[in-house]
Amino acid sequence: MGIRSPLACAAACALALLAGCGSGSRHATGTTGVTVPAYGVFPATTVRSPEATESNRCRATARSFAEDSVDLLAHFGSKAAYPADLNYVIVRSELSSFQAGRCDLQLLGRALESRLSPRQRVDLVADLPRTTAAVVREALVRAS
Repeated sequence: MGIRSPLACAAACALALLAGCGSGSRHATGTTGVTVPAYGVFPATTVRSPEATESNRCRATARSFAEDSVDLLAHFGSKAAYPADLNYVIVRSELSSFQAGRCDLQLLGRALESRLSPRQRVDLVADLPRTTAAVVREALVRAS
């Protein structure tokens, strides 16, 4: 099975936990959702968030995204000790939560600028899938 099997299990658990945050009766009305497409063994899921933007929640999610982006970069490429799949799933889920909360992209861009070096920001955008990279690129533009 190799190292990918435990990582796949851990990633599935992390995705399930992140996607399940805030579940319950709040899903009925007054919520927004962002569908996260399938990735490998991880099925598509919808991340839901209350309609009202809560700036503290948005800032916390932006900071988490920036921190986890550093981890993604550390595990991406031929010199990585193990694949970046788990880190990608976490970053993708955080971005979906950020978008579902209708958070201002400027907050995300500022968090990335304060946590990542200019080179790391370029590498992050280059390493992400096209649609995700477009959102991150827009966030960085809005932060400037």
